Amino acid sequence: MGPLALAKHAVQGLLERHRINPENVDALAFGAVVPERGKPNLAREIVLETGLPARIEAQTVSSYCITGLRSATIIADAISEDRIEAGIAGGVEWLSGSDPTTFNEPTTGLSMGQHTELTRKEWGISRARQVEFALASHRNAVSALERLAQEIVPLGGVSADTGPRAHTSLEQLASLKPAFDPQGTLTAGNSSPVTDGASAVLLMSERRARLEGRRPLAFIEAMEYAALHPSEGLLMAPAITVPRLLDRVGLRLADIDLIEIHEAFAAQVLANAAAWEQGWKGPATSPVNWDRVNVNGSSIAVGHPWSATGGRILTTLANEMSRRNARYGLISICAAGAMAGAFLLTRE
Repeated sequence: MGPLALAKHAVQGLLERHRINPENVDALAFGAVVPERGKPNLAREIVLETGLPARIEAQTVSSYCITGLRSATIIADAISEDRIEAGIAGGVEWLSGSDPTTFNEPTTGLSMGQHTELTRKEWGISRARQVEFALASHRNAVSALERLAQEIVPLGGVSADTGPRAHTSLEQLASLKPAFDPQGTLTAGNSSPVTDGASAVLLMSERRARLEGRRPLAFIEAMEYAALHPSEGLLMAPAITVPRLLDRVGLRLADIDLIEIHEAFAAQVLANAAAWEQGWKGPATSPVNWDRVNVNGSSIAVGHPWSATGGRILTTLANEMSRRNARYGLISICAAGAMAGAFLLTRE
């Protein structure tokens, strides 16, 4: 298949499922960390091969694991500046033909897992706590399989996530061997599996949504990006983005109804949360209410197709906010390069 075919499937599924008139789409931003050979501007090829109007501007984005958020930011900013009224944001990753373990951090030569082993030592994250968190991800995802399936455009006979493990246990997860350091605690069970996948999200101005008779699932209220040096923790930039975003909009973490934290590793999530609570790189937040975190599971259970993860999380959070009539939803995604992105979603 390949990245372009998978991306086209996601975009066409979005158009058909939501009965979107292609003539009303003004722009497309799509991401890929690993591009398809011979197609450097994947986004433009998507436009030309999905029946979208050839006039649509298209750009391809690459920013590691926050690529999906960056794509959404491009479209959202264009809408807020009144340059466009509607656009599609997304990302795709086709990693079947590559070895993701060979993608080491250029500045350090270490893999993401090796960096996270350093972080979990620095922050004192126990293996037992990582196992508990990983099990919760699987259990939440298993409970949400029917809901999550509604977000999937079936392909090749697959119509639901195959990653969540219904029968895993603390004992099974605790028995796995370390994956990155023989003396470490990160295993295949408490790390996200790198997968193929694509996601596509429709963003519109309020005016366009009203004209088309659509009721938004949620609004993007605020966005925040930040970075630090990898030596401070490759996946620790959320310590900057989340406190900064909350401070800017005048909210506390306790005010947030639903929190979506990308699960690169259980240890990374737990270290990010500890940094928020302790005020490591910004104002200290209120304690994390884990009952509000990743209520449908996340990347440890359902997988992590790098550029597609942002769109997946945006979609899942917006749908869950709609189901619960939640007012505030927070997204936090870490990325290689010691970067991070955070979004605040709201509902009226």
